[in-house]
Amino acid sequence: MLKVKLLAPTAKAPTVAHPSEDLGYDIYAAVEITIAGRNHAVVSTGIAIEITDDHGRPMGALLRDKSSMAAKRTVLTGGVIDAGYRGEIRVLMENLNDWPATIHVGDKIANLIPYPVLTGEVRVVEELAESKRKAGGFGSTGRS
Repeated sequence: MLKVKLLAPTAKAPTVAHPSEDLGYDIYAAVEITIAGRNHAVVSTGIAIEITDDHGRPMGALLRDKSSMAAKRTVLTGGVIDAGYRGEIRVLMENLNDWPATIHVGDKIANLIPYPVLTGEVRVVEELAESKRKAGGFGSTGRS
């Protein structure tokens, strides 16, 4: 369940265009802002959220690009919302163009994708279990 607190008169609750098909919720700008070419800005959404799964367990969320914005080369950077965060969701937007990009109140600016909290205890050990991959890193599976 996604609970939303509207923090500004221009804030709009997240929506889902295609329930049971869309991976995330559309998130909207609560302000008008112009981002200079090759620059960035923090865009206010005017909302705070709380997410739980079907069993009432807390969930976090990931913020991801809207493909329509990315096609115009206005993307977001960052975007991890911890389960316990109750402050305003603000989106760091990057304008990759050489010219200004204007975001208007009510524009869809991001996808909010609910995500389970999977972090657990950290234990420092002397050895790790063997695996087939071992320490193979970048390029270890060959060229495609």
